[in-house]
Amino acid sequence: MNAFRKRLAKITLRRLVRAVLIMSLLTFVLLFIFALYIYHYGQTDRAAPADVIIVLGAGTRPSGAPSPSHKRRIEHAAALYQKGIAPYVLCTGGVTANHPNSEAEACVQTLQGMGVPASAILREDNSRSTEENALEAQKVMLTHNLQTAVLVSDNYHLWRAEMLFRVRGITVYPSPAQVTTGTLYWRTAVQNTFRELVATGWYFFKSLLGLPVTDL
Repeated sequence: MNAFRKRLAKITLRRLVRAVLIMSLLTFVLLFIFALYIYHYGQTDRAAPADVIIVLGAGTRPSGAPSPSHKRRIEHAAALYQKGIAPYVLCTGGVTANHPNSEAEACVQTLQGMGVPASAILREDNSRSTEENALEAQKVMLTHNLQTAVLVSDNYHLWRAEMLFRVRGITVYPSPAQVTTGTLYWRTAVQNTFRELVATGWYFFKSLLGLPVTDL
């Protein structure tokens, strides 16, 4: 009897291990497919005439200059403005750790250096995440009676960014910085796309729990 129980326990354990492995493999495949979808979605430029171009922040250097990712986005926003896609550019983003300037300030200075007039630049210096970008940008848009926006970020970021802005009822037309600045190095694209998976998962998880806006 004891031998039968031991054999049954071994069979049950093998089946459990097999089920866990299969579920893990399926989860990995589904996440990989979703990552491909996120990246593929960001390849299409959906820019259309709008009231404002919104530049999403991506950190600053210790010198206060925009990070490489942030600079790509600013350059694309400037190019869109010069094409007449919108009369205003809205710089978003607060101060990040150990950096003297807010992301918005770095954006404003860089835009002016690219020939965008100060009268065409709006800003918000309070946000520290994409979700907060949407919240604070909406306040600026309401203040200036702006209804629609071209949303500028890197291609891997646009799916989640668009979702977060639309959750707040903002009509946005996503436009990847890569239209102006060119294709990303493959390692940068892969790393940041999978970061977007984590950030998206966290957003849905914390939303189910009713947690407030967070810094991600």
